[in-house]
Amino acid sequence: MPTTYSGDSMIISHKHRFIFFSNPKTGSESVRLMLEKFNEESIVPYRACTCATPFYPHMSPQEAKAVFMRRGWNFGSYRRVTCVRNPYARLVSLYQMIHRVDRLCRVLRRLRVPRRSFSRWLTQTRPDGRGGGGFRHQRWRKFGTWSIRSWAYDANDAALVTDILPLETLALDLPGLLEELKLPKVGTLPHANIGATADYQSCYTPRTRNLVAKRYGWDIRHFSYCFDSKGSQTRPG
Repeated sequence: MPTTYSGDSMIISHKHRFIFFSNPKTGSESVRLMLEKFNEESIVPYRACTCATPFYPHMSPQEAKAVFMRRGWNFGSYRRVTCVRNPYARLVSLYQMIHRVDRLCRVLRRLRVPRRSFSRWLTQTRPDGRGGGGFRHQRWRKFGTWSIRSWAYDANDAALVTDILPLETLALDLPGLLEELKLPKVGTLPHANIGATADYQSCYTPRTRNLVAKRYGWDIRHFSYCFDSKGSQTRPG
């Protein structure tokens, strides 16, 4: 029997030919809760990965494609789904999560060391590569600042996924996708960690707002995001 890690995990269904990629801080846990019964692969913590169990919760599409190729599986024959979120809100949510759960941050908090400001933290991150930093096993932190452009496309601009669902319209978009996948009834979308980060705009300065606009310009244009909007109101073209 496959093991699904009790976290925000990816889903691989060979029977129904789909993969769900858990893009950090995009509300993907709600989709995972709905689809986890269809998972057919062992999903283990990153530090527990082996050649026999290479799949981990926040595995990127690029990494998964490499595993599929090594195993002789046709990656392109699967429906490949992920989520996206307004980057302005997502980055604040990730910053707050780091300071809430990261062990080093907890130690510094106990020592009453002032928290690194959001502006300073944001400036030190990247929308690709090392992303949000952290230890090697903290993949949620690394990929949490990746742009959807970096997450869902390879270096040759080829799409690694077939469907990108905006968090902001997830309840509207997901039922149609599930119908296309011809899945048995899965119930209604559970609301797990999909609430918007309250008052995220107040965390920004004009400089950091412009920084996000530059780094995540493709995402913002493609999904009709803006700074003072709760999110995309349209599906990507």
